[in-house]
Amino acid sequence: MVWFIFAILGAILHATYYTLVKKFLKNIDQHILASGIFLSSFIILFLISLIKGFPEINYGFYYSFLFTGIINVIATILYFKSLKTTDLSLSIPMTSFTPIFLIFTSFILLNEFPSIFGIIGIFLIVIGSYIININKTRKNFLDPFKEIFRNKGIFYMLIVAFLWSISINFDKLVILNSDTIFGSSIVHLFIGLTFLALSYIKKKNIKKEYKKNLNKIFVTGLVFAIMIILINIALTMQIVPYVISLKRLSILFSIFYGGLIFKEKNIFRKSIGAFIMLIGVILIILG
Repeated sequence: MVWFIFAILGAILHATYYTLVKKFLKNIDQHILASGIFLSSFIILFLISLIKGFPEINYGFYYSFLFTGIINVIATILYFKSLKTTDLSLSIPMTSFTPIFLIFTSFILLNEFPSIFGIIGIFLIVIGSYIININKTRKNFLDPFKEIFRNKGIFYMLIVAFLWSISINFDKLVILNSDTIFGSSIVHLFIGLTFLALSYIKKKNIKKEYKKNLNKIFVTGLVFAIMIILINIALTMQIVPYVISLKRLSILFSIFYGGLIFKEKNIFRKSIGAFIMLIGVILIILG
């Protein structure tokens, strides 16, 4: 069960990463922040790989790297928009739907499939999502579900959850066709350069922003890089839906950060919803 430890540690760092991103988005352009984080992560991962030694690259690496790179660029744009406009404790729980989507996408792409307990877990995750979206001023039972489509930030994060359910499978193919560090470094280089190009097209003052916020960007990139290494190691030991389900424990930590740092409201209610969602995640894992 060593993979379990790596996945939990990855979840803690994932929540920390989201918190840093939300905090820094207030003063840093989202494209510049994204480019800086991914390029910083690339530098860290590449240097580790350089010291460790470059792996043998198999043919499946190239198409997997391209697919996950493109999908993650789109997902990053959407979740940065979500974090900028929506409570951390309200938007992040939507990523719990990734394991649900993964039940199908991992079966199609990797022929990985969890047990029947996953079905029970799915229902609990949906119930938890309902509780998180409950607003005491609304009386209609369906209002919380409608909120997903009324609040763009929540809806964006739901789309991100689906996109990740596709890209994560290609992430696993990347590391299986290289290793847990080098493959991800190349993917992050691609994503970082893409956002750097977008910043240039939008005529942002890239040099000034980097110089002004270098420490913040690098620290976030460091947290992101370590989280990627931990999750990648877990992926080599266990099927994708199980690892990512554990990674979604970041929801609980994100709610804690949301209340402690950003003074977000209704944290207790959201925590109950998130806890129920996590029970669903645990059932998927036990299955």
